[in-house]
Amino acid sequence: MGSSRNLTLYVDFFSQPSRAVVIFCRVNEIEADVHLVSLGKKETRQPPFLAINPLGQVPAIDDGGFTLSESHTIMRYLAATRKVADHWYPEDLEKRACVDRVLDWHLGNLRRGVAPYVVHRELAPLLGRTKNPTLAAEAEACLKQSLKTMETVWLKDSPFFAGGSQPSIADISSACELQQLKLLDKEESGGLLAPYEKVKAWMVAVEEFTAPYFVEVHGELEKLAKILEDKRKSEAEAEVETAPKL
Repeated sequence: MGSSRNLTLYVDFFSQPSRAVVIFCRVNEIEADVHLVSLGKKETRQPPFLAINPLGQVPAIDDGGFTLSESHTIMRYLAATRKVADHWYPEDLEKRACVDRVLDWHLGNLRRGVAPYVVHRELAPLLGRTKNPTLAAEAEACLKQSLKTMETVWLKDSPFFAGGSQPSIADISSACELQQLKLLDKEESGGLLAPYEKVKAWMVAVEEFTAPYFVEVHGELEKLAKILEDKRKSEAEAEVETAPKL
């Protein structure tokens, strides 16, 4: 099914769900105007954006006057209203249910682990918040359990989620989530992923399947990761310089 209506995406590229929607549109050649809404500047709380999404969250879309939010719902909607390869969100109801199952799992598990862990390990000061070690520890436990589930359940018998030989919207959503770990110290993020060979191979496969868009859309995240890496290096060097000489 195609659509002649004008589609506008309201996104922030520091938002994992926003990145998933943009990648989905680009890999499927869905024409859309991208309108940036800054979370850091609190533009999602301003009246112009609240008229699009009263919940004040990105991503959101305006499809010829029809507005919609929630990334998973947006991708389902676009799969139904645009010409999209069936593997992204299958017409077969059993296959579709398997994709929906992973999408529901993602929200209550992987996202609940990654997002607060990265915030309370790294990003809190940039967001005007204080790091909370207790919340970081709780999120770390959730993240590790989620990675184990990915390795032993979702990727047990197939290279992509939901038993597919090609990725679905569940793969894009979760890959964008996990990519947030790049904001951590490389040794720390590498240690978290080290036991999970299937997860690491899956990340590579999703990036390759969606090339070049996955890398392009994560450009701002990569820039922030480099800034944070340089900051950690400078702080470590300063500590060495000020350490008592024995």
